[in-house]
Amino acid sequence: MNVKVLATSASHFAVKRCLGPFWIRRKWLAKTQWYDEDRLRTLQLNRLRKLVRHCLATVPYYREAMNTKDSPPVAIASLEDIKSFPILSKSDILAAGDALISERYPHCALKSARTGGSTGTPLIIKRNWALIGNEHAFVRRQWDWAGISLSDRCAILMSRIVADTNRSDEKLHAYAPFMRELLLSTHHLSPDTAPRYLEALRDYRISAIVGYPSAIGFLAKMSRQLGCRVRLRAALTTSEVLTPATKEEITAAFDCPVYDFCGSAERVYYIQTCEHGTYHLIPEYGYTELIPVDSSEPDRCRVVATGFWNYAMPLIRYDTGDIVIKRHHPCPCGRKFQPIESIDGREGDVIRTPSGRQLGVTLLIQILYVLCGTSNLLESQIVQDAADHLTIHFVPGRGFSGEELDEFARRLSAYIPQELKFDFLQVNSVQKTESGKVRPVISLVGDAK
Repeated sequence: MNVKVLATSASHFAVKRCLGPFWIRRKWLAKTQWYDEDRLRTLQLNRLRKLVRHCLATVPYYREAMNTKDSPPVAIASLEDIKSFPILSKSDILAAGDALISERYPHCALKSARTGGSTGTPLIIKRNWALIGNEHAFVRRQWDWAGISLSDRCAILMSRIVADTNRSDEKLHAYAPFMRELLLSTHHLSPDTAPRYLEALRDYRISAIVGYPSAIGFLAKMSRQLGCRVRLRAALTTSEVLTPATKEEITAAFDCPVYDFCGSAERVYYIQTCEHGTYHLIPEYGYTELIPVDSSEPDRCRVVATGFWNYAMPLIRYDTGDIVIKRHHPCPCGRKFQPIESIDGREGDVIRTPSGRQLGVTLLIQILYVLCGTSNLLESQIVQDAADHLTIHFVPGRGFSGEELDEFARRLSAYIPQELKFDFLQVNSVQKTESGKVRPVISLVGDAK
C-alpha cells in the first residue's frame, strides 16, 4: 500500500470529518433542505447579518470601503440591503491583497488555495481550517442526493497525482481507505491506459465515480469501444461544462444517472443536482444574485455571490464570471431552492464574430455535439485563434474516417456564421488547464480571452 496515500487519507479524514463541524453541519443540512421559502430567507438574512458585522469589525478592506459612505450598512434589514456593497471583481481582489483577510485569524493559521486561473491570473484565497469540514458537509449532501452513502466506495477522476506524470508504466491508481476513495489521475488517461482504469473500477467494487465531465466521458467512450462495461450507481461531474452528449455517453456506458454540480474556489456559491435531475442554487451556502447579462436575454445571468462561511477572507457580492440560465417552474423534488435550467460556462468562453455577434459556450456545444456532432470523437475543443477563424481540435475514436470528418464539416458549415472560417486539427489530447480540466471553448482574441 502507498504509505503517502494512506497518510494523506488519514489526515483528510481527520480534518474533514473529525476535527471540524462536519457532523453538526451535515445534520443541519438534512433539515434545512426542506425549509419553506420564508424560513430559507430568514436563514439567509441571519447569516448575511452575521457576515457583514464580521466584515466591518475585522476586515480592513470593508471597514475602509464602508467608512467612505454616508450610511454604512451595519444593520442589514433585508436581503436586498446587500446591494449597498459594490460588486467585487477579480481585479478588486488582486488589488486589495491582504486587506481582504480578517484580522481575527493569524496568517499562520490559514490555509491558502489557488483558483484555477482559467480566465487569467489565478487568485490566492485564504481559508480557515474549520471551513474544510463545513465544505465537506455541503459536498456530501450532493452525494446523498445521488444515493451514495459515506460507506460506499467512490472513484475520484480529477487532478490527483498518483504516479509520475511523464510515465504510464507505473501503477495509475491508489486506494485511500479512510475516505473510501479510489484515486485516478486525469493526467495519465489515454486510450492505452483506459483499460487499467476500468479494471480498477471493477476490482475495487466502486459504487460511483466523481470527476471532470471530460475525463469521465472519455473513460465512458473507451468503455463502450472496448466492450469493457462497468456498472455504477451514480456519476458525479464537476468543474467543467457538462454537455448533453457527454451526459448521455456516461449514462449509457456506466448504466447510471449523472449528477452535475459546480461551485467556486472562492467559496461563495454552490449549484447541485437533485434526484430529479434539476440544478438548484444552494441557499444555505451563500446569497446568490442572478443578474441578467443582457436585457434581451433576461434568463441568461451572471452569478454574483456572497459566501456565508469563509470568515478568513469573506467576499461580498463577488462576480464569479460564471453564467447560468435561470429556470422559472419549480422542481418536483419539493425543495424551495432556486432551480437553474443550465450552466452556461464562463464569460471568457465566448466566440465573437467580426460583426460583433457573441456565441456562448452552451450554444456552441449544442451546435458542435447535438446538431452536427459525431459519436466517434473522444475529445474536442473550439479555439478562436483569429477574429474570423476557428480551429476545432479533436481526438478521433477508433475507426474514425475522413468521410466522417467531411460530413461533420458539412453539417457544421450550416450553423457556424459564414463570417467565421473553421478548420480541424487532429491532436493526441486537447488543451487542459494545470489542474487537468478541459475548457470546451477557448478564445485567444481580444477581451474574450
